[in-house]
Amino acid sequence: MYVTAKPSYSRKTFNHKDNVPLKTVSTQEALAMACAAQRINGGYVKDTRRFSEEENKTQFANKEIVKFAYHGDPSYLPTDYVKPTPTEEDYAQVAEIQKWMRRYVMLGLADLDDFKRDMINSVSADVVPVNNLGRIAFIPEFVKRDQHETGLTKEIRIEYRNSQYLGKEKDVVEGVAKILDKRYSSQWESYNYTAVIDGNLISFMNKFEHNVGDMKRIKAKVKAQGTNKLFSANETRLNYVKIYKV
Repeated sequence: MYVTAKPSYSRKTFNHKDNVPLKTVSTQEALAMACAAQRINGGYVKDTRRFSEEENKTQFANKEIVKFAYHGDPSYLPTDYVKPTPTEEDYAQVAEIQKWMRRYVMLGLADLDDFKRDMINSVSADVVPVNNLGRIAFIPEFVKRDQHETGLTKEIRIEYRNSQYLGKEKDVVEGVAKILDKRYSSQWESYNYTAVIDGNLISFMNKFEHNVGDMKRIKAKVKAQGTNKLFSANETRLNYVKIYKV
């Protein structure tokens, strides 16, 4: 069992040599630390988790791992925090992240939403303000999601642009579905899935985790007829979904 822990540290970041507060840190080094945090946590963890069982170590939020790494004054940090050491693989991932971000600069930022524009601008300079390290910590996850979403949009546009509705409201739908996308909703404590049956797009929620690419036999009812959020293709929203092995 774990509980979400509230930060209990000073927000100041210090120079390690003379305890002078830092104003900026190297963007490349901050990104490498963010990649290390992503690797250690196996993904992006938004809130720090402290476990009631002593044998389970605290899982620090990615943003706290990065912020703590540049704090420099141990008296302000949790006693169980251990600063990660970025690996060669982490630095290689930084290079891939910077390459991915540069494509947006080359294409132009005018058509991007504010969130994407802020993400790109946060790593556009050689240094990053210490008060922006929380955003830097999210960059590896942002790029991972963005790459997946870009690929999925292209797949839907090419493969499923002629998707048809699978019925009217309350009609029964049965078939073998391929999972194309999954997103966890903490509000509903369920996964929101996008999938395809015989070339026709569907979406639904389910409490159990299934991997992208999995083939599942499903039985459900039509909830609504809609449009895919990534590309303007017909998508059937389902509910009362039962999932079986193929």
